[in-house]
This record gives sequence, C-alpha cells and structure tokens, in this order.
Amino acid sequence: MIRVEMATINHDTVRRIVMANRHDYKIILTTAIIILIFIVLVLISVLDSKPPFKPQANKGILNLSQNDFKEYGNLKLDGEWEFYWNKLISYQDPLSQTPDLYADIPDTWNEYSLHGERLSGEGYATYRLHVVTDLAPETTLGLRIYTLSSAYNIFINEKKVASRGKVSANPAEETGEYGPQAIFFSIPDSEFDMIVHVSNHQYARGGFWYGMFLGYPEQIMSLHEALITKEFFLIGALLMISLFFFAVYFLRKELRYTLIFAFLCLWVSLLVDMVGQFVLLKLFPSLSFNTVILFWYSSTEWVLFFLIWYVHELYPSKFSRLVLKVSLIYACISQLLFVLTPPLYYTRSGQITNYLDIVLVLCSIIIVGIGIKKNQSGGWLNILSMMVVLVTYIHDIGYWTNIIRTPFGEIFYFGLFLFLFIQLVIQAQRIKLFHEQKTAAELQFLQAQIKPHFLYNALNTVISISRYDIEQSRILLADFSKYLRRSFDFEDLSQFVPLRHEIELAQAYTAIEKARFEERLEVVFNIPDNLEIRVPVLILQPLIENAVIHGILPKSEGGKIQVSITEKENGYVFTVKDNGVGMNPIILSLKKDSELKKSVGLHNIDKRLKNIFGSGLEITSTPEVGTQISWFVPKATIL
Repeated sequence: MIRVEMATINHDTVRRIVMANRHDYKIILTTAIIILIFIVLVLISVLDSKPPFKPQANKGILNLSQNDFKEYGNLKLDGEWEFYWNKLISYQDPLSQTPDLYADIPDTWNEYSLHGERLSGEGYATYRLHVVTDLAPETTLGLRIYTLSSAYNIFINEKKVASRGKVSANPAEETGEYGPQAIFFSIPDSEFDMIVHVSNHQYARGGFWYGMFLGYPEQIMSLHEALITKEFFLIGALLMISLFFFAVYFLRKELRYTLIFAFLCLWVSLLVDMVGQFVLLKLFPSLSFNTVILFWYSSTEWVLFFLIWYVHELYPSKFSRLVLKVSLIYACISQLLFVLTPPLYYTRSGQITNYLDIVLVLCSIIIVGIGIKKNQSGGWLNILSMMVVLVTYIHDIGYWTNIIRTPFGEIFYFGLFLFLFIQLVIQAQRIKLFHEQKTAAELQFLQAQIKPHFLYNALNTVISISRYDIEQSRILLADFSKYLRRSFDFEDLSQFVPLRHEIELAQAYTAIEKARFEERLEVVFNIPDNLEIRVPVLILQPLIENAVIHGILPKSEGGKIQVSITEKENGYVFTVKDNGVGMNPIILSLKKDSELKKSVGLHNIDKRLKNIFGSGLEITSTPEVGTQISWFVPKATIL
C-alpha cells in the first residue's frame, strides 16, 4: 500500500520543486561568489598597500612626529587618554594634576573602574590627550567626530573648536544632542593638548562611545562627505523600495507580504539613520534629544517585528504564528516603555533587549528553516541574506568598540545592500510566480470553456461516421485525442509553447468541426515553415472556435475561415478571417470593450496579449461580409 501511494506522487510537482531548489542554489552560489570576490579584492588592496603607520595614545600622549597624514590618511585617535571623573578641568589647570585613570578610547565610561567600583552612566568627566607632531604652528587640521553621550565640548589648548549640546555638572542644566560633525582648527604649536568635556545625565551609558579621526582638512572632509553620501544613498534606496512595494500592494492586495516588506524597509531606513549619520536631524533640527533616542530604540524593535511578520507571511507555520504574537506583544510593551519613561530609565535595559533581539533574529531564521523543510522556495536565500546582515552588523559593532581591528572599516552598509538585493530577487521571484499562477488560472478557465455539448457532439460525430467509414472515424478519434491532449498539456510555466502545438490543436479542432458540418465549413491554413517559435498558449484555437460559432454557423450556407501567420521583419502577424455574418463597424468601435467582456474567452485573450506584448486583439468587421481578428507577436519577445 505504501509503495502505491509513493508511486502516485505528482511528477510535475516534483519537477517544479527540484527546479525551484536548483534555481535557489544557483542564486546562492552567485551571491557567495560576489561576496568572495569582494573579500578577495579588499585583501589584495590591503596586501598591496604599504602597511599604515597607526600610532596609539599611550598614557595620555600621542606621538605623531613620524606620521604623514598625506601618505597614511586620517588617524583614529584611539588608545589611552587621561580621564578625570566628575571634573571639568581646563588647559590653565595645573598640569601636575594626576588623572583618575587612563581610559581606553573608544569605550563608555560605564566600563571603567575607580577605587574598585564601576562608574555610573550618569555623571561628567574630562578626557585629555597630549599630541606631539612635527607640524608647523598654525597648520590646519580637521576632526571627524561621530557622537559622545550626551553633550560635549572639545578644546585645543584653551580654544573651544567643537561642541554638541550643553555640558553641565548639573543634570537640570544639561542639554543632550547627538550628531556627527567635521570641524577644522589651527594648531597653536607642534605640540598641543586636546581636552574633551563630556556630561551625561540623560542616557544609561556615557562617554567616548566612538573614536575620532584626525587628519588634513581635505581628508577629513572627504571622509565626512563619503559617510553622509553613503547613508543618503542607502536611505534613499530603502525609501524608494518601500514606496515601490506600497504601490505593488495597492495594485495587488493579494500580495500582502509586499506591504509588510514596504514597512520593513521604512523602519530599516530609520534604524540606519539612528545608528549612522543622523540625517533626520538635518531635516528636522528641532527634534529633541529624547525624541532621537525614542526613534532609535523604537526603530530597532519594529524592524524586528516586521522582519518576523515578513518571514511568517512567506513561510507560515504554527511556530511562526506564535513568534509573531510574542514579537508584537514585545514591541508594544517596549514602545509603551519608551514613550512613558525617560531615556535614562529604559536605556538601562539595553543589554537585556540586545539578547532578546538576538533571540528574535534566531527565531526568524528558524521560521525560514521550517519553510525550507517544507520545500518552500527562497528559504536558503533568505537565510543567506539574514546571515550577511547579522555578520556585518556584529563586525561593525566590534570595529567601532575596538573589539575587532580590521582594515575593512565599516561593512554593514555593504551587508545591508546585499540583503536588500537578495530580498528583491526573492520578491521578484514571488511576484513572477503569482503572475504565472494567475495566468495558469486564466488558462484553466479557458480550458473549462470546452463545453460538454462540444464533447458530446464530437463523439456523436465519430459514432455516426463509424457506421459507414471506419477509417475516417479512426482519423477523427486521433484528431479528438490530439485536441484533448493539446488542450490540457501545459508544462511550461511561462505559458509559451512552440507554434507547432497551437497549430496541431487548431487543426484537430477544425477537423472535428468539418466532419460535423461537412460542406458548410471550410478552413484554410497558411502557416510559416518555422513552427518552433514560441507563442502564447491557447490563443489561436479559441479564436477559430469563436469564428465558427459566431461567424459561420449563423449563416445557413456556412462559410470559410482563413488562418494565416505572416512573418514580418520584427515579428509575426496572426490573422483569423471569416466570411460570416459580421457586425456593424460603428457598433463594434463603440462597444468593443463591452463586447469583449461579454465573451469571456475573447476578453481573457485580449488581456493576456496586452500584458505580454503591450497590444491586444485588432478586430474589424462588416455586416454580411465577415470578421477579421489579428494580433502581433514580436520576435524580440519570443526568440
């Protein structure tokens, strides 16, 4: 019994699954090759270049006397800076002051210990670095500053050269502000002090989160503009993709996953900005510090929710429904927490939320894995895209916090771009499949137009002829079987078949009808030599049938149908012409669309041709003279 059930597996289904998986593997292999080429090119560029001179600050001193900015580019001011806790010292203060500790930069001061205790996120401090160069006094240099939490002032000796927000030891007087900037200053001498005042009373973690870059003005400006341009491009791409898929959803509401993907792109664009260059602040400079933090944390949770929803829509299961409900509850509770409490409170849970976010990402991968187990297409591509984003994001976190030291710099933008590319491939595949299924449904409807009375009449004709002409009845049975086989044989999901198939179907149909109506019906075929060109399926025979039923049979004496296929320079012109009853051209021009819609078969054929080629049926008719239906098949489309 088991063997019988296994033997009855639909071979066409198996073929489609295998072909879909093979297609997935090809795309995965192509994407993997692209990633490998990218890594190889980066490694080659690193190996071929002269090893950069990258001095580190040591015990509050950075010696750049041997550094050539023109040759080695911008320098990241990492290393050990003097750190003074709960003090805002100035350049005029005695240099004999002993720092509380030498702080590793970049890092939050929550990671520092003083007198055996970890520092609180709230507070204020001074960072100082003595820089030694061989540059002439008044040489202009530049700084590229990402952001410090939550407000800062930067001094070169006693001169303030940069600031964000209002630094204060008093929490009530502090004003927090985020946002990267590039600033330029003239050094007072070959040696100078860089003093940074930082206060934080509004966020759970304070201090020097990210490193600063020092270099010549043109180099710093180039870096600053490159980072801004890169983010503008990525956010612009995300917004355009989001708008596109919103439009797709409003045109095809059956494709609900396109709406979810549009919202996912929208939230990702906000998240990219909140962990990047704060473009939103340039567009809306009046946004408060608390609002910026709210957007930052909210975007993370809603990105995860829409990611879960998106993969659930693609690969639904009991597990995915459970995870979707949990993620929605988690996102709503988090959002309420962000709205009802100040950042100083809810940002303390950052470590916990990070772990929960990782769990949700892993759940999304499990959901896709379940889909793969069910042989659903696109699963491996989805997992690949998620892994790319996850790995590049972890790399950048490690890069900016000095856990990972690589020559690649930020690669998250590349990972996110690759993620979008893969998702667009998946979406294109699904939209293509949707239209193929819709076309297949239309073809099935056309197949259903084979009316029972036609089958009954055809068999009756065969039976009648068999009484006096056995050989002719055998020929008719062969034509009838060919007609049925060609009517239901559509293996190609593109719905294109060789012209030979369409001709065989049409000739089989006309042979049966000629046997029924004898001298009342005459059909002449004028076809080209090349019968292997691929044309849309089920176009020719239904139009011949339409000419027989509505054009020829209403005339008592019958008539003639001419079927011609003429090759032109840029395509083929198909024509079905009859000398039947015809219709008034004025009425036809006024009622063409309505008449087509009444004839469901003609309407579907016209619509299919317009979707494929951009032009549909051309109908001309004259009463008592006949009707001609033509359509054009471009060579560029079918070859």
